[in-house]
Amino acid sequence: MISSLFLKMQKVYFTKDVRKVNEFFKIVSKDFKEVGVKIHFGEEGNDTYIDPKLIKDIGKYFKAKFIECNVLYKGKRTTRKSHIELAKKHGFGFLDIDILDGNLGEDEIKVKVGNDIVRLGKGLERYKNLLVLSHFKGHMLTSFGGAIKNIGMGLGSRAGKLDMHSGIAPIVHEEKCIACGICVENCDVSAIKINGKAKINKEKCVGCAKCIAVCPENAIGINWRGRSRNKVMEKIAKYAKGVLEGRNVWCINFLNNITYNCDCFSGKQEPFMEDIGILMSKDCVGLDKACLDLVKKQKGFDPFKATHEIDGEYILDFCEKLGIGKKKYRLVEI
Repeated sequence: MISSLFLKMQKVYFTKDVRKVNEFFKIVSKDFKEVGVKIHFGEEGNDTYIDPKLIKDIGKYFKAKFIECNVLYKGKRTTRKSHIELAKKHGFGFLDIDILDGNLGEDEIKVKVGNDIVRLGKGLERYKNLLVLSHFKGHMLTSFGGAIKNIGMGLGSRAGKLDMHSGIAPIVHEEKCIACGICVENCDVSAIKINGKAKINKEKCVGCAKCIAVCPENAIGINWRGRSRNKVMEKIAKYAKGVLEGRNVWCINFLNNITYNCDCFSGKQEPFMEDIGILMSKDCVGLDKACLDLVKKQKGFDPFKATHEIDGEYILDFCEKLGIGKKKYRLVEI
């Protein structure tokens, strides 16, 4: 006999055939007709992001628009124009694309989560319905990356991403700095001065990260390991809560082309295991837990934990504490 407790668990829909994603879209379309679709377009040179051909029919089910925020580091996804150009190059031009913080992190909204303030891409307030499409894979800071990371880190403004990654001001790599002064000209709070090399006043710095984007020599960056990885996961969870509050959200995770590192890596990566399929739920915690369980079941151990030496379940536990979702789930195969 199936217990009532089991039946109350959040459903996680599952199919081994990634081509059946339209069946998921049909289910979601009963819940809303207009939606912002959060997706990662993949870094330039990467080819293991979600295949746009798999989701090309999404416009038949919703009035949809891709939404995304710019990245913290310098590259094609740093500004709105080049970010959209890359998205179209990678095959995502079949929907309109809304880059929420398109002006180098100057645009953002601030949301209170407990005693913290999370900084999200400006324009997110326009989207009360979200469909989060995530490629489930490894990540050097969080062990794995799925729906939670795509929501929390992905929809944080550039300043928010700086907060999540390190919680400190950007740093100057003096061996690269040519003292050109471009960072000084672009700092709105006068936190940078040239004294032989660029110097950042951490007391004045507001963490907008614009200096990272405008430096022509890539001489300004962040200390990626500046805060413990558990602290990074806690921050991502809080940002995810800030995004999810008051919104109707469905999440779909793609478990194909599974790699040890994220799609932010510009080089080609080789998948290390067989494809599993796609999973979907309204609960991003149960969804990511189900994905991790299926990976561990196929491999016989946690390959992400073994590679990155960090237990990714920490973020699932912390999300439960925040009331974002539950780790317990009910797998429903379609």
